[in-house]
Amino acid sequence: MYKFKRLTLSAFFVLTGCSLAPDYQRPESPVPQQFSLSQNAMVPATTGYQETGWRTFFVDPQVKRLIGEALLNNRDLRMATLKVQEARAQYQVTDADRYPQLNAESSGDWSGKVKGDSRTTREYEAGLNLSFDLDFFGRLKNMSEADRQNFFASEEARRAVHILLISNVSQSYFNQRLAYAQLQVAQETLQNYERSYAFVEKQLLTGSTNVLALEQARGVIESTRAEIAKRQGELAQATNALQLLLGSYTTLPNEKAENAADINSVKLPPSLSSQILLQRPDIMEAEHTLMAANANIGAARAAFFPSITLTSSLSGSSSDLSSLFNASSGMWSFIPKVELPIFNAGRNQANLDLAEIRQQQSVVNYEQKIQNAFKEVADALALRQSLADQITAQQRYLDSLTITLQRARALYQNGAVSYINVLDAERSLFATQQTLLDLNYARQVNEIRLFTALGGGWAE
Repeated sequence: MYKFKRLTLSAFFVLTGCSLAPDYQRPESPVPQQFSLSQNAMVPATTGYQETGWRTFFVDPQVKRLIGEALLNNRDLRMATLKVQEARAQYQVTDADRYPQLNAESSGDWSGKVKGDSRTTREYEAGLNLSFDLDFFGRLKNMSEADRQNFFASEEARRAVHILLISNVSQSYFNQRLAYAQLQVAQETLQNYERSYAFVEKQLLTGSTNVLALEQARGVIESTRAEIAKRQGELAQATNALQLLLGSYTTLPNEKAENAADINSVKLPPSLSSQILLQRPDIMEAEHTLMAANANIGAARAAFFPSITLTSSLSGSSSDLSSLFNASSGMWSFIPKVELPIFNAGRNQANLDLAEIRQQQSVVNYEQKIQNAFKEVADALALRQSLADQITAQQRYLDSLTITLQRARALYQNGAVSYINVLDAERSLFATQQTLLDLNYARQVNEIRLFTALGGGWAE
């Protein structure tokens, strides 16, 4: 029993081996520890940020349905899933080399002379071959660990595609809603211009105005028709872009539905730590890639040391198939092989240098990912209050223009002002309505980008 335990323990140490990979240490964060939330007063504070998932973040049932359809049919997400399966299979292939390899083989040999003696000589062989690499210095272990970390990195890459797809679908959906709302505003404005034209035409017949005013009224009508044609093209393009993300052309989004429901703003604590960025899938992918590069250094270092391979076989040969497995016809062999690198023109050192350079590149890539993520969150936070202030001011301006237009029309009917004053008020009102729609869309997109930049959209 003692010998069996000692043999088991020895086999365990042989399988695990030592590792020459450097101890992994997460690089220090190259960004400030806290985000500045001084411009975030508009958002109710909570005790801490919690990832709630896209089903809670989005309110509109139509956008939820579209996101769900995209998650089922989008080709980019399918490709990312296949890459995860590919990385998993590659890891299993590499990891299999760490364990004993047992193979069976058999053969038969029939021979004889072309002339003379016509007897045929028969010889049968069968055997088992066992080979095992004693991974004392962790070469195979580190190669397996590198592929394991690459597998984890591919899983995080798939999660990043998942979140990006949700972001793109939602932005495309609200872009379609924006295009439809702008088209509606243009069509309503055209109707107002046509009524104004009819009124000016009546005044011309009575001599209350001149041809110049009539031509001015006609000009804004044609200009608005051009605007309508432009918005119709934008609406068609927005629908096509959304369908591409959905990966299916069977279910068209209903562009004439009621106004889309808004989204739930991301609620943040008064003090938001930049450590929250570590939950982003792209940063986690970069860290797993760094761990894989770390393991590759261990595999490159192990190449400088001896490799020991044990090969054994058990075989039997006989001219009679029935006696092939008799003990008297059997043979066994045990062949230990030690390989020691002596001269290879600097290949091992070059491989080690290459592994160390790639590890340094992975560190830089990891730091770049964190800095880019920090900028994305900081930009979204900075735009929050700015967009809110713009929307508030633009809404007040729209209310003022509405009153101005009403008074300009009344004064024109009484002959107090020229028709150009009415046109200026109508143009300003139309442009302000379009600008307000653009600002509301920018606010929605900014909130979606903040939600995405914080690593949201995954929890179910």
